[in-house]
Amino acid sequence: MKDEVCAIGYRRLPPRDARWAPWPIARTALALAFRKRSVKMAAALTVFVVFMHAIVVVGQVLVAEATSNDSGEVPISLGAAVVSQVIGKVHGTLSTFIGVQLHATALLLAVAAAGLIAEDRRTRAFELYFSRPLRPIDYAIGKALVPLLLSFATLVLPLLGLFGLALGIAPHVIADELWPLLLPGLLGAIACAAVLSATLLGASAVGERGRTVGVAFVLGLGALGGFANGMAESGVRWAGYLGPLRDVQTVMDALLQAGSPGIMAMLDLRESTNDSAWISAAVLAGISALGVLAVVLRLRKEVRG
Repeated sequence: MKDEVCAIGYRRLPPRDARWAPWPIARTALALAFRKRSVKMAAALTVFVVFMHAIVVVGQVLVAEATSNDSGEVPISLGAAVVSQVIGKVHGTLSTFIGVQLHATALLLAVAAAGLIAEDRRTRAFELYFSRPLRPIDYAIGKALVPLLLSFATLVLPLLGLFGLALGIAPHVIADELWPLLLPGLLGAIACAAVLSATLLGASAVGERGRTVGVAFVLGLGALGGFANGMAESGVRWAGYLGPLRDVQTVMDALLQAGSPGIMAMLDLRESTNDSAWISAAVLAGISALGVLAVVLRLRKEVRG
């Protein structure tokens, strides 16, 4: 009987399908996040921003088509120049979209992903994670996928959709101007998503409560932006680079050759810009590096105990 019981108790279990370890972490975090009403409202805000910019893009294309001649070229006249200056250009609106949508995306990430690492730290969940055969790199990738996927869905995909909308209805003159800007614009949007995600994860790695991290993240972006704008307008030009949202608008304007912002500037929806896109890009890279460093140091400390 003893040998028989041991044989039954220790029989080999059937092999399980190999799964990519980070994906269950990201999937669970996303599912839990979208149970919150605040996350759904923030997501609705990002959709509204896309819708409003789509209307502006359609209006700009229709006005450009109405003021062009039979060959598709815009005539050089005082009336056409005034209309073009007021309405602005399509690629200027696309650049403005990233700057405006970044505000809405920051709010979405603050309510959906601020507690990714902070809540694990507060509830001491690291012991549960790393008691399993889970590598720290898999944990970090799983957590990083959440803000990356959300940012990709709110920044990159809508920008691609707005590009497609403009290219689909624009005269060939405007379409010829937009095609060379498609790849730089998408690369810029991907870089913006990475910067925002790395910054949020770094803040979550430093904090201990998701709600506190989310509030500090949004207020910090707003405070830095206000300080940078105020100092730059008072003559201290280098202080403008301290505003991350201002740096993003500067880089996107350079990549998309935005030119005159037109109606977006009249509505005061755009962030101000800095003098050098290269310096703004370097500042954004530095901010991302600090976020990644904070995550690495936090995981190293938790793994070592």
